[in-house]
Amino acid sequence: MTELSANPVIRSIGMLRAALEDSVLDDAPRVRTTDGWRHPMPATLGFRHQYDEQVARGGWEFYELRPGLWLLPVNMEAHEEILRHHCFGDLLVLSAVLRGGIIMNAPKGSPGELANGYCTMYSIQEGVNTIYETGNSLRWATIIVDRRCLASATGLENEDLPDSVRQLIACGGTLPFRNVPLPGAASLAVSQILDCRLTGSFRRTFLHAKTLELLCLLLLAFDDNAADKTDEAILSEPYIRKIHEARRMIEQSLDAPPTIPELAAAVGTTRQRLQLGFRQLYGSTVAETRNRLRIEHALDLVRRSHTPMTHIALEAGYEYLASFTRAFKAAYGVSPSQMRRMTRNEAPAISPKPI
Repeated sequence: MTELSANPVIRSIGMLRAALEDSVLDDAPRVRTTDGWRHPMPATLGFRHQYDEQVARGGWEFYELRPGLWLLPVNMEAHEEILRHHCFGDLLVLSAVLRGGIIMNAPKGSPGELANGYCTMYSIQEGVNTIYETGNSLRWATIIVDRRCLASATGLENEDLPDSVRQLIACGGTLPFRNVPLPGAASLAVSQILDCRLTGSFRRTFLHAKTLELLCLLLLAFDDNAADKTDEAILSEPYIRKIHEARRMIEQSLDAPPTIPELAAAVGTTRQRLQLGFRQLYGSTVAETRNRLRIEHALDLVRRSHTPMTHIALEAGYEYLASFTRAFKAAYGVSPSQMRRMTRNEAPAISPKPI
């Protein structure tokens, strides 16, 4: 386990709920914290933490959607190193990541990663340590569920859940880090959560609905991958880090990604072990991972920029616009141009209220 170089800021569900209680009053003021401001959003049963500019651009939000069901969207770019200890006890945590690349260390077991285009699921009572390094662009949505009231909070039946989640509900204990690729519909749901411009009760209802949609998609993805996924605990920590490094190399050169032999040589392993590691950690082959990262990057550019589609296609590694359009429609059900028009139409008729 990698040691943190200084004392991290602790973020626990108890602390978040205590801050929420102070934020839901109609006349609640904004509150100064050690690294920014907490802005109340009473009508949404949530609050927003806005970092000071020297710490990060952007911030994160916290919502209690139902008793035992919480949403924590993160949308920020770190301007300095940020150390965190996330302590959610025996709650079930699912982080659906569009942009991350953050290593997570637990007191026991192998490290995990908030990898771009993947969902990480875990339940670790001792908590996990993370470091957001300077320049990290972070966009993800974390869903936190109390295992004791998952059915009442979500409406999901126990027999429909993945085996690992059913066991956690029945017996408690630890659920080690597990990753699965984000389905296209899940990636879109995360984008819609992060980019939501609604306010008041409209925002609360929208986020509640999208969280349940995202949770269903993620649990289905974990259930579908369970039969093919081997136990990650058998992998050594140095080997896991080699696989993480290979994925980062792909991510950093989407327009011209290295070949599988080049990746294997660069991280010091064989082609066969590289493929095995990707399947065990990410539930997909190297090529599938590359293609997913490319199309996730394209989705972000389509929704959040005015970049011409031809330029987006090239930046995502597609030589021809037609090839890019086909791949995008296969992943998200609509063409890039249609997605951009849908995104523009998501804005409310009036400007959102300042927070």
